[in-house]
Amino acid sequence: EAGTVWYPNSAYKTAQAIQDFNNGEQLPLMIFANWRGFSGGQRDMFFEVLKYGAYIVDALSKYKQPVFVYIIPNGELRGGAWVVVDPTINPEMMEMYADEKSRGGVLEPEGIVEIKFRKPQMLACMERLDSEVRDLRLALTSPDLVPEQKAEVKRKLDAREKTLLPVYTQIAVQFADLHDRAGRMAAKGVIRKELQWAQSRSYFYYRLKRRLAEEHVRGLMRDVAPAVDRREQTEIIRGWFQSSGSEADFDLDDGAVAAWFEDSRKEVARCLADWKTGVDAERIVDQVAAASDEALVAALQQLSTERRQQLLAKLQ
Repeated sequence: EAGTVWYPNSAYKTAQAIQDFNNGEQLPLMIFANWRGFSGGQRDMFFEVLKYGAYIVDALSKYKQPVFVYIIPNGELRGGAWVVVDPTINPEMMEMYADEKSRGGVLEPEGIVEIKFRKPQMLACMERLDSEVRDLRLALTSPDLVPEQKAEVKRKLDAREKTLLPVYTQIAVQFADLHDRAGRMAAKGVIRKELQWAQSRSYFYYRLKRRLAEEHVRGLMRDVAPAVDRREQTEIIRGWFQSSGSEADFDLDDGAVAAWFEDSRKEVARCLADWKTGVDAERIVDQVAAASDEALVAALQQLSTERRQQLLAKLQ
């Protein structure tokens, strides 16, 4: 079997491992991506390779812990393999990164050239860029040429095009390969960041440490107010971090944010408590505004005498 290709058995094993990590062990997931796609032979189709590929998507879409997909140095992620590990499957938990020496894209450069820059397009490019080809094509259109001269010009043109064709093909492949680099992936927004192998270990250490602490706080916030979406949670936590006096970038400096979560646990707990008080107050205000005076009086009468005195004292 070819390497770096998913087959029905290996795809099922991948999906099974992801489900075990999520449901049984509840671990964050690190995927070192280096797949050229799924095997699509008739035998593989018979053994339901597409179904087992979909199992990977299902497992990742239900993952409850942080997931990092890292295209390793000299590795590549292509075709259907990219589809099943793309962060859009579970954007709240999944992030994708690529090494500066990696490649990624639906098709390999040779395939792109075969589809988007075939021989007719190459010949047109030669005529535009190469003066000799342009002169020979212009000479062919001359009405003064006798058949022998026209055949000689056609022979020279064919020879020139045959000489240039391998060069133009190589240049086209190199140009297509430039679109598969990590810098281009980052520019298109399909990965979060371009990494270097030497710094990747420390980067993922602080990134994971920050994500785990942040997800814990988000879980506490969901318990208080399930209706608050993830974007609002991010802005609230950003406000807490900035109010601590730190000048670090909340979005980019994972080390500083992770240190703040760890060193300022009491401050984070106080911020959570104050936020919970505000949420409870808004909820009660909404309920009070919708209730009648008789209902409020009846509710207060159900409180103990000591509790009523405490509330009255705070109101005074």
